[in-house]
Amino acid sequence: MLTRALIVLLLVLNLGVAAWWAFGPVTSPPAVSGIDPSIARLQLVQEVRTRPHRLVDNQPAMAAPAPAAPACFEIGPFNDDAALAQARATLQTQVARLSIRREPGRGRGWRVWLPPMTDRAAAQAVAERIVSAGFKDYYIVLDGDEANSIALGRYGNEEAAQRRRADLQAAGFPAQAEALGGGARWLQVAATPAFDVARVQPTIAAQQRPLDCATLR
Repeated sequence: MLTRALIVLLLVLNLGVAAWWAFGPVTSPPAVSGIDPSIARLQLVQEVRTRPHRLVDNQPAMAAPAPAAPACFEIGPFNDDAALAQARATLQTQVARLSIRREPGRGRGWRVWLPPMTDRAAAQAVAERIVSAGFKDYYIVLDGDEANSIALGRYGNEEAAQRRRADLQAAGFPAQAEALGGGARWLQVAATPAFDVARVQPTIAAQQRPLDCATLR
């Protein structure tokens, strides 16, 4: 009898639970509290990858224009020191670089030098740097058309002069090597394309011709 009563009780309980699930009130999940819009929402990696890139200030990036390449040429020939000095003074403030090329002379040797500085103090300062770099053979020209230039040695052949020039340039000094003798001189210059060489050249020399900037010393 007891066993039968337990079975009946369990059956009634099961029927009651089933009826409650079937006919009981439906409850809604608790509402999600409002989120502060100022707080950034977590994003999935996939969302970031698929989002289109935003242009800064809604403007495409513009490439900076490349600087204008210098134009190189030489002006001459100059057969006397006075004309050369005047032409150099005219061009020096208008061009980026300036050097002197002497046409080969007749076997009187070569020299290595630094063209004239702005004044004696500037030449002396460069001379002190030359000594500090380990170069001993030099002297400052005190007067004449080449006043405040620095002589860096004379040589019997071009090979020795060019070797000395290369050593000085490697140490940071814009030394030049040129043949001694009666050869005419040319001014070699590097200037921006805006410089009007055709306007300046007739006032200082007979000719001007284009020059490969890679050969400018």
